[in-house]
Amino acid sequence: MVNFQCPYCGVGCGLYLDERGRIKGDFEHPANLGDLCKKPIYFPKVLDKGRIEKPLYRETKGEPFREISWEEAYQILAEKLQSVPSDRVYFYVSGQLLTEDIYVINKFVKGFLKTNNIDANSRLCMATAVTAYKMAFGSDGVPCTYEDIDDADIFFFFGSNAAVSHPVLFKRVLKRRRQTQQVVIVTVDPLETETAKKSDLFIQIRPGTDTAFLNSVLYVLHREGWIDYSFVSKYTEGFEEALKQAQNFPPEVASEICDVKEEDIYVVAKLFAQGKKVISFWCQGFNQSVNGTMKNLALINLHLATGRLNGRGCPFSLTGQPNAMGGREVGYLSNGLPGYRDVRNEKDRRAIEEFWGLEGIKENPGPTITEAVDLILEGKIDLLWVVCTNPAVSLPDLEKVWKALDKVFLVVQDAYFNDTCEFANLILPAAQLGEKEGVMTGSDRTITFCKSFARPFGQSKPDWLIFTELAQRMGGGEYFPYRSPREIFEEFKRTTKGRLCDISRLSYEDLPARWGKRWLYEDLKFPTPSGKARFHPAVLNVPKEEGEFILLTGRLKDQWHTMTRTGKSPELLKGELPPYVIMNPYDAQELGIEEGQEVVLSSKGSKITRVVRFGNVKRGCIFAPFGYPKELGEPTNLLTSDRVDPFSKEPDLKYSGVRVTLYARLSPSSDLPSEPRPSEKVRS
Repeated sequence: MVNFQCPYCGVGCGLYLDERGRIKGDFEHPANLGDLCKKPIYFPKVLDKGRIEKPLYRETKGEPFREISWEEAYQILAEKLQSVPSDRVYFYVSGQLLTEDIYVINKFVKGFLKTNNIDANSRLCMATAVTAYKMAFGSDGVPCTYEDIDDADIFFFFGSNAAVSHPVLFKRVLKRRRQTQQVVIVTVDPLETETAKKSDLFIQIRPGTDTAFLNSVLYVLHREGWIDYSFVSKYTEGFEEALKQAQNFPPEVASEICDVKEEDIYVVAKLFAQGKKVISFWCQGFNQSVNGTMKNLALINLHLATGRLNGRGCPFSLTGQPNAMGGREVGYLSNGLPGYRDVRNEKDRRAIEEFWGLEGIKENPGPTITEAVDLILEGKIDLLWVVCTNPAVSLPDLEKVWKALDKVFLVVQDAYFNDTCEFANLILPAAQLGEKEGVMTGSDRTITFCKSFARPFGQSKPDWLIFTELAQRMGGGEYFPYRSPREIFEEFKRTTKGRLCDISRLSYEDLPARWGKRWLYEDLKFPTPSGKARFHPAVLNVPKEEGEFILLTGRLKDQWHTMTRTGKSPELLKGELPPYVIMNPYDAQELGIEEGQEVVLSSKGSKITRVVRFGNVKRGCIFAPFGYPKELGEPTNLLTSDRVDPFSKEPDLKYSGVRVTLYARLSPSSDLPSEPRPSEKVRS
C-alpha cells in the first residue's frame, strides 16, 4: 500500500494505491477520513498517456522539434541564463508541484540568479485570500481546520461551488447537517450551482457586488445591537472606520445594488449573530475579482464584529490547488521567501541570505505573471520558463498571452504535452506525482508525504532534480547539493523554525500532520504590530463592461483545470462535452435561442463557440467553464479581462462583458463557402 495526497483540489485528501493498483481513500487521513471524489480514481489509467518522454528543442518557433540529451538541454539553459540579464528572465510555476520542487526553484531564482522575477498560478486563485489574511490577521494561514466543520451549525458559501470544486469537504458539511436539524447552509452566488441546490438558502446576487452585500450585513449587525463589542474592544482595531464605510449600504440601498431581497441581508446578519458556530467558505468567486481583496475583508469584518473565531467560527478560504498552501509556505509568489517571509522586509531578506549563504536577494517584488506578459510584449523579458502549468489556456486575455508566448524564448517543463508546448523552444520532461516523492499541504494546513509508486516516464526527472543539476552545472553545487527530496525537506523545514508555519520538528515519518494548533490564533493574539486583528473599510468597486451579458467562469465537475491529465480519462469526460455555456432561459428566449443550439460569445474582437444549456443563472449573466483546451474548441479565457485587483494583483476572471449571437450555419445546398468558425479565426 502506497500513501500520497490527491493531486487535484486543495482539500488535500489522503489516498493510497492498493495491491491491485486501485486508488482508495485513506481512512486515517484527517483531511478526508477515507472519502474521495471521482477524479483521482482514474489517475493510474492516465499516468502514461500523452507524456513528454525526452527533452525537445528548436531554436526558432517555425522549426520542428528535435530530441536532445539532458546534457544538451542543461547546456542550452546555462548559456541562456548566463548571457541574459537576470531581470530579463522570468519563471512561472505551479501550486501542483511538491514543496521540495518549489523550494529548490525559489532558491534557484531568488537566491542563485538574484531575481524576483517569479510567480505562480496561485496568482490566479489564492493571491487575494493571502493578501486579505495578511491585512486582517498579520499573516497568511487559515485560522481553523476541517475539524471545525464537525461542530458548526451555520455554513456560508460565498463565490464557491464546493460541491463541484471541493466535493469531499462539501460532503462533510452535508454529513454535519444530517446529524442535527440546527444546521443551516447558505450559498451566495449569481449561478444556482450544485452547492446552491443543496443549500437551505440560496441568495442569487448580482455579480461583483458582494462587498455591498457584506457591508450591509455589518450595517444590520450594528443597527440591531448584534455586535460583540467585548470581542471587538479586546482583540481588534479599526472597527469604527469599517463601520463608517458599511453605513453607506443600508439594506434598502444594498438590495438595489445587489438585486437581492432586503430580508436576505437581515437573515445573514441574524445567522452571524445568533448561530452557535459560523464558518464562511469562499473561493474564486471572491478572489478572481478587481474588488476581490475588499470582498475578502468585508467577510472577515463580519467574523471580527461577531467574535466568530476559534470555537465560535472561522473565515475559511478554500485553497484552489493541491499544494498552493505549500507554495505559500515556501514563498513562491513574486514577493515571498520561505517561512512566510517577504522580500520587502529587510530582516526577512537577511535571514534567508544568511541561511542560504547567498547574498543579494532583491528587495522589490518582481512583476506578477500578467505584468510579465506585458513586459514580454514590450521586449523587456527574453526568456520565460513555465513549470507544471498551462498559461496558454489558464491566463486571461489569451490573444495577448499567445502573442507573448510566440515572442519569448519559452521553456516548458511538464509531465504532459499541453497547449503551452505549442509555443515552446525547449521542452523538458518532468516526473509527476507517483513518480517522485515529497510533501504537499492542503487547505487546512495538513502536510502529507507523497510516496512514489511508479518509475519516472521515459527520461523525465523530478522538478527539484532538474533545477539542482542545472545549478550544479552553473557553478552552484555548494548551494544545491541535494541527492534526495528528504534532504530538501530537512533544509526547508529549518527556514520555518520560530515562524507561524513552523514545521521544524516534523519529519516524513510524522506525516500527515498539521502545522499550527487547531486554531491558528488560539490565544487571540495576532502577528500584527498591536497584536490585534484589524478591521478594514471595504470599498465597493464594480467595473463597467461592454456587452449584453456578464460572463462568469468556473470549473468543470469532473475535470481539473485545463484537462491536461483528467481530460485523458473517458470516464471523466462524460457529461463535460461539448463545451457549453449556461444561459437563463428567459434571456435565451428574448434572443430566439433554444437549448442545445450553438452560440458565439464575443468580446473585444475575440470569439468562442459554445452549446447552450439552460440553468438558473442571474439574468444578464452567462456561465462558461474555463478549462477547455484548444483541441476541444476555443478557450474561454479568450474573452476574460486581464484587469487585476489593486492589492493582490489577481486577475478579474469572473466579470467580463460579452455579446451572445446564434451561430449561423449556411445550408448544405449553398454554393457559397461557409464563414470560418471562430476557432479557425483565433490564430489567423
